[in-house]
Amino acid sequence: ITGLINGCSADAAYTTIGASGDLNAGSCWNNGGPQLNKWFSFVASSSSISVTVDIGGSKGTQQRTQVALWEADGTTEVACKRYQYNTEDVVVEASGTLTPGNTYYISVDSYNTGYDGTFSLCLSDAVSNDFYAGAIDITGLINSCSADAAYTTIGASGDLNAGSCWNNGGPQLNKWFSFVASSSSISVSVDRDCIN
Repeated sequence: ITGLINGCSADAAYTTIGASGDLNAGSCWNNGGPQLNKWFSFVASSSSISVTVDIGGSKGTQQRTQVALWEADGTTEVACKRYQYNTEDVVVEASGTLTPGNTYYISVDSYNTGYDGTFSLCLSDAVSNDFYAGAIDITGLINSCSADAAYTTIGASGDLNAGSCWNNGGPQLNKWFSFVASSSSISVSVDRDCIN
């Protein structure tokens, strides 16, 4: 699927229905599998890749997606990601670890046959703000705010260091943002509604 890099497949182009398990489960998978995994390969165009298993609506019916990225032997894991809730798109990423020109493999599984179904794939050779290298520039938000609930840590992974005051043994689920300073001071608020 090298031709999908920086693009997407047709909607619901692939399925785990009727599939069987092959080789290893991803290290983060929780299904005792692989159960129903399907395999894809690509030739790396850069040192980074972002693979989205896209579901919902016309994109596909699969739920509880589990996905892993492997080196050419199909057994040496590069990255792993699994669902946090049943109906989410799952994104697995590798930042700065691929060798351009080498072939890598993607294994897509579902938790079990109660959640198998169709899915779409999207690939990008640029990573998201789950990694430092993909930090979102928020300079334009200085002296203002983002849209409500514009960002999420759901499905994120830890990258680089925890802040010195953090108490979660992390980083656990950090997302990255950057800005160009307009003065010698800055105040950043992570704003959320309280639910009692």
